[in-house]
Order: sequence, then structure tokens, then C-alpha cells
Amino acid sequence: MSELTTCNYCNLKRIRRNAKAKGMKVTILRDAHWGMGGENIYVHPREIKIAEFPGGEDGPRSHYFASWMMKIPNKCQC
Repeated sequence: MSELTTCNYCNLKRIRRNAKAKGMKVTILRDAHWGMGGENIYVHPREIKIAEFPGGEDGPRSHYFASWMMKIPNKCQC
């Protein structure tokens, strides 16, 4: 990893911190179907149950898409 690039663990922490400041919720779903696998990160209002939206990552939940991560480590890798 580059010295100038933050790892996925730290990126997810930043996404969660920003979402919390806005009163939003972060949901991680393994719904990426375009061939690489990984996990999609969604930031959405707390009252929305994002996993229940039809159409997967291409459906209405795409409006709340924040990031795609191949792997999210358990600790900082920076």
C-alpha cells in the first residue's frame, strides 16, 4: 500500500464517522455482482432497510452507494 493511500479499514472508519455526523447509517452488503466480488458500502437514512430494496446494487439502493471494497481488514493496514 502506498504511503499516500489509506487502507479500506481506515476508509470505512471515515465513511462511518461522516455518516454518524449526518445522522445516517452505514450498511455493508456482499451484493457486488460484476465479477470481482467484494462488498458494497451504502450510507442511508436509519429508517431505510437497504437490504430489502429489490434489484440489488443496480436497483433503488444504488442511490445510497458510497464505496466498493474488495476486502475490509480487521485492523489498519496503512
